Amino acid sequence: MNTFKLTLRSIIKNKQYVWINVFGLSVGLTLCLLVSALVVEENSYDKSWKNADRLFRIVTLDSTAGLEQQMSQTFVNLSSELRRLFPEVQNESYIESTDIYLKTAKESTQSIAIPALEAEPNILSLLNIKILEGSPSQLIQGKTNLLVDSEFKEKYFKGENVIGKVIQSADPYSNKTYDYVITGVMEKLPYNSTLRTSAVVLLPKLAMELQRDGSGYYRQQFLQLKSGTSIPDFEKKINNWYKGFLNPGVKKTTSFRLQPIHDIYMEPLRNNKISGNSKTTKIFVGVAILVLIISCINFINIYAVRTIKKLKNLNIHKVLGASRNQIIWRLLLETVLIFFTSALISVMLFKVCLPQLENFLGYDLAYMRSIQSMLLPCFLIITVLLGLLVGLYPAWLISRIKSSDALKNKLSKVPKGEILIKKILISIQFSISIVVLIGLITIKSQLTYIQSSPLGIQVKNIFNATYFNMGTHSTAVREEISRLSGIEAVSITAWTPSQGSGYMAKTIADKNNPEKNILVSFIGGDSNLPKTLGIQLVKGRLLTPEDYAHVETPSKDEENINNALITESTAEQLGIDKLNVLYKDLQIIPVGIVKDFHSESFHKNKVPTVILAKEFDRGNILMKVKEGQEQQTVQSALKILQKTYPDKLISFNWVDDLIAKQYEKENKQVQLFVLFSALTLLISALGITGLIMQSLEQRTKEIGIRKVLGASVTDISHLFSKDYLILIILSVLVASPIAWYFSHKWLEDYAYKIEVQWWFFITAGLSLLFVSMITVNIQTIRAALVNPVDSLRDE
Repeated sequence: MNTFKLTLRSIIKNKQYVWINVFGLSVGLTLCLLVSALVVEENSYDKSWKNADRLFRIVTLDSTAGLEQQMSQTFVNLSSELRRLFPEVQNESYIESTDIYLKTAKESTQSIAIPALEAEPNILSLLNIKILEGSPSQLIQGKTNLLVDSEFKEKYFKGENVIGKVIQSADPYSNKTYDYVITGVMEKLPYNSTLRTSAVVLLPKLAMELQRDGSGYYRQQFLQLKSGTSIPDFEKKINNWYKGFLNPGVKKTTSFRLQPIHDIYMEPLRNNKISGNSKTTKIFVGVAILVLIISCINFINIYAVRTIKKLKNLNIHKVLGASRNQIIWRLLLETVLIFFTSALISVMLFKVCLPQLENFLGYDLAYMRSIQSMLLPCFLIITVLLGLLVGLYPAWLISRIKSSDALKNKLSKVPKGEILIKKILISIQFSISIVVLIGLITIKSQLTYIQSSPLGIQVKNIFNATYFNMGTHSTAVREEISRLSGIEAVSITAWTPSQGSGYMAKTIADKNNPEKNILVSFIGGDSNLPKTLGIQLVKGRLLTPEDYAHVETPSKDEENINNALITESTAEQLGIDKLNVLYKDLQIIPVGIVKDFHSESFHKNKVPTVILAKEFDRGNILMKVKEGQEQQTVQSALKILQKTYPDKLISFNWVDDLIAKQYEKENKQVQLFVLFSALTLLISALGITGLIMQSLEQRTKEIGIRKVLGASVTDISHLFSKDYLILIILSVLVASPIAWYFSHKWLEDYAYKIEVQWWFFITAGLSLLFVSMITVNIQTIRAALVNPVDSLRDE
């Protein structure tokens, strides 16, 4: 108890330094808690299924030269065939995520869109779905069977018996309405799942055989394997079987692998609405650890110097009978109390910041909230253990110093070994700050480059009615919208910028390398598409309505030939140097060459692109709106569409928003790095403040003597600043190669990217120097302005 009182007295006496440490540690620990919440949530996805460790998605590997890829889907009924042939397969099902559009009441004009799964009845046993009402496994033939969750029932049909209830569709993709019949109610499926849904559309198995020529339709399919199955051995078994299954002479370019269901969230292999980003998570984790390291270095430096200053007092206790272990225990107790206090503050900050983190991420950390009552006590225990570990350094310092030296005041100066350790720790702290700052500059520069680089098309003020079935009204709707005073151009297209490289693709041989193939993307739209998107003609002519029809050729073997536009790089890559000449490989006659444009994000290279003029009865409607007339024009266009398609739930967006959404990850990373950079600089500044205050206390008389001998305030400020200047220069030299490596790794995701410039490193170093010098000079100037008579007065 006496040791506890002495520890509290010491903390209160040095409260200024204690609160510097508590603040820095609280920030670092809060950040670690928030990161832990994110990591726990991200790693919980698809692990709550009963047989999660035995559930796998069949992934298709295409090894065609030049087109190597992994696909999340595989040939229809492959899973059924594997279950039939291999005893290792216990269960299987086709499962696809989708959205369904419903009218909850026939007389209602309002429609709803809900997330759903399309699957075969096997999904019920595969995922061990708990059925609360009905018998959904028994399909009602000739009807679209719908299994809804308890939350859906409570929201739309509270208190009703929904089994057998018919709901009308409001499907924008179909030209007809059809009915869903509710056959069951299930328990709500886990939120932390890539298969998160409100309903399951249960479908019979497709009557389609697996093709022996290596072709077929694709669907996402899952397997449940028996316990103890070796995955590598089973994958080898599947691929050997498929090789023998194909007809003789068929070139095998397809193989399969099994992806654990809990890996899908971080490796979706497709544009999933529910997916994680492992790179952002790793960055979050890495920088949080670095901030905590900076906080701990601050603590070690300040606490070690304070401990040396009070050695005389500690050793008086030792002479009066306190053992060496009691002294060490007292120091460790002080460390633990500071860490424990910081941990309690960080828990409170965590509670406040968690909703902000969820808002930043754009989704709820539902699983984390469910287990935080268990996680937080573990966090407090880990923090106490960390405090004990960090407190060992001051205890080690004491164990090396003789009581006689301490009592004779022979420790007015810190030993050289301790000065070296302190400088190393400060250099590590500065190096971490520089790495984070260079990371911020790199990400921000890449994002600025993307935003300022021309796309080759004009996306500003392009309003988009997303893909839907227009039936026979497409031409009339386009004409009516085009007559609006605020519309410059309208186009019906099967493609929207940012939504893939085209609406279809074709593989052709690379004439420069016959062993490789080239994937050519096709963009389809009416003849107004180039005008609407501002696609620029380089040579030849643009497409006209006359180009909608196939071109007749003398040869009967040459059918379905279309006039087309190609991009400049396509003409160069495919060796097309003449217009109005048939290019057989693509079944097109190029009539014009247009400037290159980015059909996808800057993460991907521009691909060979062909533009066809076609009339579509289903697709997107792109509307170029005159600047300044957006609100009125959009309202008028919406009225036309709602009048023509009252039963369809059509979505709308601005194309420039779609483009910006492609770089949502980068925008969030910039925000993260701004926060992290501010925190590292703040904590570094706090650490420098504590150390310089301590140094000024130790050298008060020296400052007074220098002033008496004629030193100016500037001279004294330079005296204390030069040590930090040298450390910052050393830190820049140490941090630069590390930052360069990680910056290059981050930029590997981009086909079009900046180069890491020399000024990134200079800017980071100058930023840290600026903050450090301001911090040092504020303290030294205050000390230098003190009357030297007061400084030289003995205690």
